[in-house]
Amino acid sequence: MDSLSQLVLGASVGYAVAGKRLGRVAIAAGAVAGTIPDLDSFLPAADHFESWVRHRGVTHSFLFAALAGPALGWAAWRWCRQNKPFTPAGEEDAIWAWIGLFTLGIGTHPLLDWFTIYGTQLLAPFSDARFAVPGLGIIDPGYTVPLLIGMIAALIAPRAVAARVLILAGLAISTVYLFYGLAQNKAVETMARNQLRAEGVVAADLHVYTTIFQPWLRRIVVDDPEGVRVGFASPLQKGAIAWACFKRIDDQAIAPVLATREGKILAWFADGMLWPTIEPQADGGKIVRITDRRYGVPGETINGWWGLEARVDANNRVAGKIEHIQIPRDTSRVNELFVAGFGKPTELFAQARNAADAAQSCVAQRG
Repeated sequence: MDSLSQLVLGASVGYAVAGKRLGRVAIAAGAVAGTIPDLDSFLPAADHFESWVRHRGVTHSFLFAALAGPALGWAAWRWCRQNKPFTPAGEEDAIWAWIGLFTLGIGTHPLLDWFTIYGTQLLAPFSDARFAVPGLGIIDPGYTVPLLIGMIAALIAPRAVAARVLILAGLAISTVYLFYGLAQNKAVETMARNQLRAEGVVAADLHVYTTIFQPWLRRIVVDDPEGVRVGFASPLQKGAIAWACFKRIDDQAIAPVLATREGKILAWFADGMLWPTIEPQADGGKIVRITDRRYGVPGETINGWWGLEARVDANNRVAGKIEHIQIPRDTSRVNELFVAGFGKPTELFAQARNAADAAQSCVAQRG
């Protein structure tokens, strides 16, 4: 989740746990606690691929919250007891407020990341399994704003009953919002499966992913026996999902790229949701690009915003360094994505305006 959301979540949790005891200090300390797990972003990494492994690793695990939370809470209490910067913060029984604040402030950070496409390594360092339930976009004001309102109220009047009510209400609303997002996923999945069944398409594998800024528009990625299709849908829409369809690529140059360190990291990071493209070269070699197809918008990035690029020689051996790539995004379409969430996602695909055209465009593109 974005840094602001994690900060206001930490601040809100900190105030809910220790606001009565510490006042405004609980808000500031909670904001720090909620940000701590993301400090792994500043750890040195050999390349972009290593940064994928390190970010949302150990600092985003349950073990880290269980160990670092009490330790940092005790350290903060001890410092306040010795230096007395704030009257109640260093009192003997304030230690439990500090420990609770840091433990829950740190612990709720990976729980929030769990609800995003990226996911997080909750069991690190014992397992590198990624836990992800894509119910919330990386940036979603619907989640963040209720928490922000409560935090501002608590900063203005930390001892007021209204501030505590707003903080608790913000936490309740944001939590319900997470599960509302999951409900939208299920609604779009049902829409997609029903439409594919009506079109006589057997969906061998169907995934629904969040987009950004709002909870309705979802990206759908489908593997079926004939190929691959991508669509966008909202529970608010009327009419059929418009699909963009692509032939599945099977080329001997792909396997050696995926067998490299970089290829394995990308496959792990993307949870196997990969899209390869091949560009033949004059000398018999090929340029292989593999992207993370959990993300993307209609246009150049329909099958992914980022991934890797490698050169493979005529004997299907990887030649040279494998590079991380990021395909330029068409930011002019961000507004279209937002509007599409309110009921017109089919307009994202000019080639598919209704169910019949959608089916025809798929057949035509698969050729």
